[in-house]
Amino acid sequence: MRLSSLFTQGSQLHTENGGKELPAALERNLNNGLREIAGKTQGQSVTGEVIEKNGSDILLAIGKDQLLRARLDGNISIEPGQLMTFAILKNAGGSKVLLSPLFANTANDPNISRALQMAGLPETAATVKMVQIMMQEGMSIDKNSLAQMMRLMGQNPQAGLETLVQLNRLGLPVTENNIFQMEAYKNLEHQMTEGLRDIADALGETFTQMVSSGNAEEGVALYREIFTFLAGEADMESASGVTGGAQGVPAQEGTALKPDISELFSEILSEGKETAFGRELLESLGLSGKEFSSLADQMLKAGVPKELVRQLASGELPVKELLGRLGSLIRDSELAGESRDFAPLLGGKEFHALLKNEMSKQWMLTPEEVAGEKKVEELYQRLNGQLGRLSRALEQNSASDTPAAKAVSNMSGSIDFMNQLNQLFTYVQLPLKMQGKDANGELYVYTNKKNLAKKDGEVSALLHLDMESLGSVDVHVALRDSKVSTKFYLRDDSALDLIASHIDLLNERLNKRGYSMSASFVKKGEEGPETVMEEILKQGKNISVLSGNSFDARA
Repeated sequence: MRLSSLFTQGSQLHTENGGKELPAALERNLNNGLREIAGKTQGQSVTGEVIEKNGSDILLAIGKDQLLRARLDGNISIEPGQLMTFAILKNAGGSKVLLSPLFANTANDPNISRALQMAGLPETAATVKMVQIMMQEGMSIDKNSLAQMMRLMGQNPQAGLETLVQLNRLGLPVTENNIFQMEAYKNLEHQMTEGLRDIADALGETFTQMVSSGNAEEGVALYREIFTFLAGEADMESASGVTGGAQGVPAQEGTALKPDISELFSEILSEGKETAFGRELLESLGLSGKEFSSLADQMLKAGVPKELVRQLASGELPVKELLGRLGSLIRDSELAGESRDFAPLLGGKEFHALLKNEMSKQWMLTPEEVAGEKKVEELYQRLNGQLGRLSRALEQNSASDTPAAKAVSNMSGSIDFMNQLNQLFTYVQLPLKMQGKDANGELYVYTNKKNLAKKDGEVSALLHLDMESLGSVDVHVALRDSKVSTKFYLRDDSALDLIASHIDLLNERLNKRGYSMSASFVKKGEEGPETVMEEILKQGKNISVLSGNSFDARA
């Protein structure tokens, strides 16, 4: 029995007057439908008869005097009069819900059966699912397309079928790395910031393993190579020949601090009594006063010249340059055949914190740097170069099968995948260092296949941030002429209030650049954009890359 036959004022009223239901009855039946599914959660199902279909929007009869307006996920063939079961994905805003047709409906879809027959393929659960996903992704289901997808399935038996179809639709190579990265992106496990932190932590773990297994010399040599590219070739050249001294300062015997250094430490590093300068210095190094004092002692015991320690404590010597000097000291010690023991210093938690903080500075961007022209491009050029050198250094020093090597490989694969995405879409990840805390950002600019802007001249972008204090933040930005419209989606009322109370700062900066802005604030859950990857997967292939001059995101 059809559900429509249960309606006293359902589909019958809807078909009157040219297919338009009386407003009062329609509203009543829609409210009844929403109440009926109010207790259902994401993933649960709802069954109904398709009363009307307009593109991806449908009107569904789910019971007596119960109608449901819905938006379909995917591009499956559905006709009015069909009785179907759908999975509830989420609220699509207003009085609509987002539904996905369940496999049970499509198993007997004549279009799927006919496509498989024409391609000479057996009609199994796997092949039916393959065709269903291809149809949902808007792909052709001709003989060649189905044969190609069958080959990919055979070559990648462990990969998710949806991932294989999506990579193929986007025109991306179906490789082991791309499969891994696509699934990581869809599962929100793709953050570059976390990956970069993993590399720094894995280096410390790898060094400790090498020392404990009797490979201390190779571990020290590995760190020397790391210091070389973190310091930069120019810094290493300036440090060349500095054996036991800094900038021509001769080495001094013993490990006790000179009086002037001791006085400097007592002045800026006494626990609970740090001066403003001392606090700023320690924050820039990522150390506490006690940790810095311990680090200084370890440096002296390793034979690092006292003058270098004094310069570091006074803020005269940047950590980047210190690493260059340490690299030269290690190299000169190796050339001279000396048995100076750098392992206790390099393996200490204090030095690891210092090194990790410096890597964070070089591998992440501050908000101010994001505003700089080509700063993002320069960051990725630096990352690609340094990760390549780090990978080679690990291999040369018998550390190719270590946590560090795995972390570097994962990050290199992530950057490679992102570069491939950027050939199709205007998308970039932004590893951010904000007020001593790391954050991860993603910027995606909506583009049209033929034009960079919509017909009305509007360009829009989605900025996603994962921040420790505010949590997940989405900012939708639309630009038309000099008018900027922003909508902030945040997790709770306190986060919304915080952003709203400081929105004038953003407005002032945009005004200085010649833009006028309007802003609105929405609590997540009420409405909001899809994830960045979900937004990307909605788009077609071969989308033009947006010019960096088309939208000024530097405010």
